[in-house]
Amino acid sequence: MAQVRARWLAFYAEHVEPVSKEIFSHIEKLIIGTLIISAGAHVSSNEPAIVLFGYLKHSLVGRGVMLFGVILLLLNFLDGLYKLAKLNWHVAYQILMTVLYVALSVRLIQLILAFRGGE
Repeated sequence: MAQVRARWLAFYAEHVEPVSKEIFSHIEKLIIGTLIISAGAHVSSNEPAIVLFGYLKHSLVGRGVMLFGVILLLLNFLDGLYKLAKLNWHVAYQILMTVLYVALSVRLIQLILAFRGGE
């Protein structure tokens, strides 16, 4: 029984743990990027109660924040695509992962905006 456990722990440490760390790292970055985009969209669509440095327009600041979030998502996407390309997977899998990433990003932004609109 100890030998089976040792094999499982070796398999987990070699295969499962690195993959799960990468997946959760990319999901974390995806959520952060979508939260930033949603915050920028909220600021540019609604006039918030907070005064932003007095002279800046809310729509301009919101669009800048949205641009920053899009850049973060794009960098995360390119990093993930680069790591997928190193795995020698079929191109169809890479295209599928790309479509899923974009669809998940858009849906998360929509969900966060829907929750913010319920105030």
